[in-house]
Amino acid sequence: MASVLRDGAFEGETHLVTGAAQGIGHAVATMLAEHGAQVVLIDLDPARLEEARDSIAGVAPVTPIVCAANVTDEAQVQAAVATALEATGSINGVVNVAGITKDARIPKKSYEDFKAVMAVHLHGTFLFTREVAAQHWHPLFKSNGNQPLEDGVNRFILNFSSVSARNGNIGQVDYTAAKGAIESVTKTTAREFSSYRARVNAIAPGPVNTPMLASVGEAGIAAMGRATLTGRIAEPEQMAAVICALADPMISGFITGEIVQVNGGMYLD
Repeated sequence: MASVLRDGAFEGETHLVTGAAQGIGHAVATMLAEHGAQVVLIDLDPARLEEARDSIAGVAPVTPIVCAANVTDEAQVQAAVATALEATGSINGVVNVAGITKDARIPKKSYEDFKAVMAVHLHGTFLFTREVAAQHWHPLFKSNGNQPLEDGVNRFILNFSSVSARNGNIGQVDYTAAKGAIESVTKTTAREFSSYRARVNAIAPGPVNTPMLASVGEAGIAAMGRATLTGRIAEPEQMAAVICALADPMISGFITGEIVQVNGGMYLD
């Protein structure tokens, strides 16, 4: 990938990325690593994680760490964060990308599928956010006499919403509900984490060329492209570039609590 920031923008930092084995998560992890971050790759499939690590290691100055974990399992999330802290000593940021879909209209939507989709998107986002704070940032705050951390360290949480949180989408009552909730979680977290001097934002993508989108078929993808003002769907690297900009305190140091629309004009606020 081409650099989008200054060289070494994240040198010395540790970034956790969920859903990092493929799609947008892999693109995000790659771009953060290319800019110097020690990236911790989190996903379910150990084999895919190994492949992702090897592909990123070939283009980044620091080899990623892999950590197989289910983002909906509290104990596994706690262990993943502890592993990252043990390996690196600190965590600067978390990018919560992991997501699934199980599309069906409401009368045919099983409760199990509804809960599964909500859990991966919403519960996973909450668990990683909580654990990084509980295991690392809040203890720093306590040791600082419960005073805001003015140490100049870059800290951030970046979440993934969707254009569907505003537009709605047939067959995705669970997905859209989770994404809308993530936007509220983002704003509340920004307020709560201000004492850690952590910036908390989310992006709301439109259609992106990923394995998840491929399930709608070529005709559906073409229709989504026509629904944007740009006349096309996005590539994962375009989402990664926005994430990198939001993670960089030199660019986005005064941005927090925001939902950044990255939808090609599919929806205009």
